[in-house]
Amino acid sequence: MTFWKGVFVVDVLDEKGVLKRAGFALHEPTMCNLAGTLCKACRAKIGRRYWSDKVEAATRLKSYCNDRALKVMKEHLSKLEKSRAVDADIRVPAPEDLEYLGYQKAGIAYALQRKDTLIGDEPGLGKTIQALGFVNYLKPKNVIVICPNTVVFNWKNEALKWLIDDYEVWPVRSRNDELPERDGLFVIANYEKITGDTPLSRSLKREWDVAVFDEAHMIKNVLTSRSQAIIGVNGLMNRSKRTLFLSGTPIENYPREIWPIAAAICPAKFGNWVEFARRYCGLHTEERRGEFVAVADGGNNLAELQQRLRASFMVRRLKQDVLKELPPKRRQLVVLEDSQIDWAKHPQFVKWQKIYEQKYEDAFAKMEAAKTDEEYRLAAKAMEKVTNIAFEEMSAFRHETALVKLPLCIKYLDDLLASGLENVVIFANHVDVIEKLAKHFEGNCVVVTGSTPTSGPKSREVMVRNFQEGKKKIFIGQLRAAGMGITLTVANTVVFVEIDWVPAVLSQAEDRLCRIGQKKMVHVIHLILGNTLDANMVKKTVMKQEIIEKALDQLPGLKGKKIA
Repeated sequence: MTFWKGVFVVDVLDEKGVLKRAGFALHEPTMCNLAGTLCKACRAKIGRRYWSDKVEAATRLKSYCNDRALKVMKEHLSKLEKSRAVDADIRVPAPEDLEYLGYQKAGIAYALQRKDTLIGDEPGLGKTIQALGFVNYLKPKNVIVICPNTVVFNWKNEALKWLIDDYEVWPVRSRNDELPERDGLFVIANYEKITGDTPLSRSLKREWDVAVFDEAHMIKNVLTSRSQAIIGVNGLMNRSKRTLFLSGTPIENYPREIWPIAAAICPAKFGNWVEFARRYCGLHTEERRGEFVAVADGGNNLAELQQRLRASFMVRRLKQDVLKELPPKRRQLVVLEDSQIDWAKHPQFVKWQKIYEQKYEDAFAKMEAAKTDEEYRLAAKAMEKVTNIAFEEMSAFRHETALVKLPLCIKYLDDLLASGLENVVIFANHVDVIEKLAKHFEGNCVVVTGSTPTSGPKSREVMVRNFQEGKKKIFIGQLRAAGMGITLTVANTVVFVEIDWVPAVLSQAEDRLCRIGQKKMVHVIHLILGNTLDANMVKKTVMKQEIIEKALDQLPGLKGKKIA
């Protein structure tokens, strides 16, 4: 392979399809649909040869490149290497009794070279510490952190622990809080509190030296008020000199979800939604009820997407890359067979499936196909209406399923504990399911839900500490409330009594155990009823997870292997 007049060119035939899989195309000058001057291959006069103008395609065959081609891609390869670096020759200030791990220094070094950065390391690798190290290095006059409410206390504790300068750490307590205009503030607020026209939102309209957006996948929908407050025209991002986006799951379901952040950080490469959707989201039209609609719920050219993200603004390392001593996870699906109900024919399931798989998909496709702002708003309102109905039906049926299988789950947990297991983490969704679990294990468990207080003797922090210190042997958590921002490494077994549609929610919850400090293999157990909504959800979750892994970590078709 060589580089000639702006394109990469290969002189051999593609008998085994290697070039095509890498992203190269055969140029046929006599059949070119572009009128000569518009075709890069025609302008380069390469004749009948395989070619590509994308450096991402060439790097996948770098072992076949001559010196000329390697020289052209040298900078790109260097950026990819830095996005995976596990060490860096950089001195980052830290408190006397603390130090950064090598890969954390590498993440800080990567971010220092950019105005805006996405730190997308797997959960449990210390993205918060990297953000605080970034602050320690830059010594900004003021900092703002926007995060989910469930991790505000964690940010406060880590800031007090790691910051070397005398900042006034200010957790926002109310939308009526009004921030002082002085420097030296380290503000921590949750996403919901910064929206709307409130004393808080008005006082945020100032220039910030550093802004950190934790669990950044929460701004995947550009229509939401939280997204507009961050990446909108008048959002915090545009009032900040430097920004860090943190997310262990930058793509929760489909590649389209990373587009808002990518477009905000690097509009020159990712700003055009249609181009992005066609190239990476499988954008196509489908006939539904007599109408042709656009659909972008797929994933294609994912190896190229990963390289473009890494070369532009994303640093991402996996646990297997940076913590060689950290054991892997082992997932186990336990099917509970005692139910006599044929759930596949259950009227609620059939009704919900019809609503979700037809009406929701149609509404979403119309929104994707909208050509004007007005069409988009109308389609979004229609989708919101359908979503409310679908999720209401889904919630009711999931709830019923959970209650039916709960006695079987409790029996399984009793047997598991009787086998000699010392500590276990249990996750569920519904409050009454959690209450029944807590009552059964009363006296030997701690419970964290969305209503757990943030301070006091029964606070989330105290519950976690009691479990970590061995005062209680069982941790029961609500998936979305306790599935992020905490460490539960005293246990190495986690049992999901209920499952979630979003694979990232499950991964986040698993990684409460699989974190720095874990010395054993983490055993992940999903309890499901055969032929139920549970089983249906598992299949969809696995499908989504495969797409996510290909876009972020793997070569298509080569599970576990990374892109060059």
